[in-house]
Amino acid sequence: MKHGTSLGIHANGEQEEKQKPDDGPHAEHDLFTTDLFPGANDSKERIRISLMKRVLVIFGALILVGGVLFAGLRVKAQNTVNRLKEKAAKAQAGVISWAQEGRDPSAVLAVMNQVKAALDAGDPYKAEVLLDRALKMLNGPAKPGDQSPLPVYAGNEQESDVYVRPGPVSIEGYDGSAMEPFISPDGHYLFFNNENDPQINTNLLFAERTGKLSFRYLGELPSVNSEALDAAPSLDAAGHFYFTTVRDYDRTMNSVYTGEFDGKAVRNIHPLQGDISPKTLGMINMDVSISQDGQRLYISRALFVPGAPAPKKSDLMVARLKNGAFSIDANSDRIMKSINTDALEYAPAVSADGLELYFTRASLLMAGSETPGAMLRIMVATRSSVNEPFGEPRVLTALTGFVEAPTTPVDAKELFFHKKVGKNFVICRAERNAK
Repeated sequence: MKHGTSLGIHANGEQEEKQKPDDGPHAEHDLFTTDLFPGANDSKERIRISLMKRVLVIFGALILVGGVLFAGLRVKAQNTVNRLKEKAAKAQAGVISWAQEGRDPSAVLAVMNQVKAALDAGDPYKAEVLLDRALKMLNGPAKPGDQSPLPVYAGNEQESDVYVRPGPVSIEGYDGSAMEPFISPDGHYLFFNNENDPQINTNLLFAERTGKLSFRYLGELPSVNSEALDAAPSLDAAGHFYFTTVRDYDRTMNSVYTGEFDGKAVRNIHPLQGDISPKTLGMINMDVSISQDGQRLYISRALFVPGAPAPKKSDLMVARLKNGAFSIDANSDRIMKSINTDALEYAPAVSADGLELYFTRASLLMAGSETPGAMLRIMVATRSSVNEPFGEPRVLTALTGFVEAPTTPVDAKELFFHKKVGKNFVICRAERNAK
């Protein structure tokens, strides 16, 4: 979220690779918190695993319309309520059917969002008209645009060698998958989460640094975890801790929580104050990264539709702190104009001076390319002032393979990320190029 939650896309049908020691600037290591592309030839299906927990929660909010939209609705005719519930149930069944067929019901869900707004406003008659429209759409023939693959991105991307010599780090006492790393401002602690798999309770963990490439596992981060997904940590210089969680998304659509890290645990956990949560069903703030001064929050906002193995859309935005609460910066679109594309942009991380933005970009390669399939890359964009937009991003070419979720400490002399090696995710480190 992060820097954020990763999609976990496996690229180009490559075979799983064995972990290798650092062998120079072209050593391969993998990154990204969610396994978006679980297979080789099945590059689209590799978009699935770590995001699935978020998807399941979002689907719950989208598809349970038959039960929750009518809570508190008061109309004189009970048969109106019953008729609305019946039509909502049909819409629910239609959305599920489309999902099973791999069709994209986002247009239907947009109408269903209007149904909810009409019911919230106490207008059951408008809600019924909208439900009839949704049912008509669901009963229509399939169209070419109904499929929802990972987007194709045809833009030209420049290259950067600002970080080189990537290699895995060791975490003494921990042998599970490690994803979505964040290094504390003082460089002493490594925060991360375990694998983002629907069968696993994804929690936030931490370790203390013992060497350039070594850490000692300290266990689960106390007081912060829930039974839902908790991931994508970030911390500012004052000890304000941020992370993403779906513990309350189905009720509030809020997925960003905060607290105070005291060196041992995170205290006073609560939803982030402000107006940054999306208003449209299916959208979620997936990853976050706080600036070191605590004044700017960088967010990746994604749109999910039932049945799709990856977000339909994911872009970066920035929120500003004012009077103790965050709101989306009025200049966010301008600041991110060169960053957001038809590809998926997510897992942001900003440098301590606010002049470098790191993130993950995911897309399908252009049709007809020599290596068709999914492509993951870690990007960097720069600017000369915190009040200016970021420039055109460049690909960090030394970081290859299944890589995601970059993060840099205050001095920016190193960059951490996660990479898929074999069946596990490992945290890797690259060095700032001295030239």
